[in-house]
Amino acid sequence: MLPAALLSLAVAVSPVASPLPAQASAAAPVDQYFGPFKFSPLSVRTGIDKLARAYHARYKSDHDVIHEAVNLESALRIWRHDYPRDPWLAPTAYHLAQLYEDVQTPEARKHATAMLRFVDAYFASTRYGHDARIRLASGFPPLRAESPVRPTPPPYGPNRAASPQPASATPSATPASTPSSTP
Repeated sequence: MLPAALLSLAVAVSPVASPLPAQASAAAPVDQYFGPFKFSPLSVRTGIDKLARAYHARYKSDHDVIHEAVNLESALRIWRHDYPRDPWLAPTAYHLAQLYEDVQTPEARKHATAMLRFVDAYFASTRYGHDARIRLASGFPPLRAESPVRPTPPPYGPNRAASPQPASATPSATPASTPSSTP
């Protein structure tokens, strides 16, 4: 009786080749890279966030933001082709469409429309697909004037004035103007 229980336990925990294909997982692995610039799913998401911060802080031009966003979009489209059921695709694509909407140029509006149609076409059953349909039906507000692009901020915070020189450690020959309280 005991050997039969041990045998069934050994069979239950022994490694057996999985009959599922390697790509049966819905989510893309974090170390999978897509597109000509080899973006991972995580780098696509963080790249969109980085571009949004750069755009709103106005230290990247509209042209530069769109150029980099198009590179991220190419990786996102390949990611969708390779892993169509990845749960992070719909929010990432919608987030990219929102970035394109924020940029106030006709070229960005064309990209925003294309991304919203992409979200509607491939993720229609999600809330992002629903929001994309609503956004496409309502249209975009008129373009507005933007503030000028500022220089890139320094990497370690604002420029600080040069620190004052430390006092000299050598004693002075002239006495201090006020007497000290120590004997």
